[in-house]
Amino acid sequence: MYCENCGAELPDNATFCSSCGKKIAHGQNKNVYIALLLTFIFTGLGSIYAGNTKKGLILLGVRVLLIAIGVFVNIVLILAMLVWAYAYFEAYRDVQIANGHSNPNFINEFKGWNRNNQIIAVLIIAIILIFTVSSCVSILTVNSYSDDDSNTHYYVSNGGSSSSSSSHYSGVDDSPHTIAKNDPDWYYDHYEYGDNDKIDEYLESQGYD
Repeated sequence: MYCENCGAELPDNATFCSSCGKKIAHGQNKNVYIALLLTFIFTGLGSIYAGNTKKGLILLGVRVLLIAIGVFVNIVLILAMLVWAYAYFEAYRDVQIANGHSNPNFINEFKGWNRNNQIIAVLIIAIILIFTVSSCVSILTVNSYSDDDSNTHYYVSNGGSSSSSSSHYSGVDDSPHTIAKNDPDWYYDHYEYGDNDKIDEYLESQGYD
């Protein structure tokens, strides 16, 4: 179990905290569902509710730091999501310790639960995993779109001779006129009307306004 005052881990039979001296109240009977809900609201809050204030604040601090970095580097937001998911496991473990289980083991405890509790546990885990995976996929998708937009902007601003066109037409003539004829759809999406009269006429003849 943990000291509610300083978060130090203590033996199950401890009467006073060996770290701060506070008297330990036994039989706290913390509710695991409340801890999980608090974790959903705020990372680390479930551990704080269970009495492990130190761990809860560390989880919260790490996630806030990763989110701050993620504002500038999107991929780091994936780590923030993983910390959020991990906080649920720690909240469950801290509640079990607060309730007198010195060495909680989720797998063994799961096997001993009744059918209804097992179904609830599976649903909660599934929701956490789905939310985490979908968020990570969204972050990766946004990051990919950002890279594509940067390449497109670079292509247009350099008159159509950029790494974007080179990667799209690797090993072939990637001059604007050739691209317009070979792939007018792609070129039309990346071309500013009025830059080249011949290309304008060609695209108009192909039905592009």
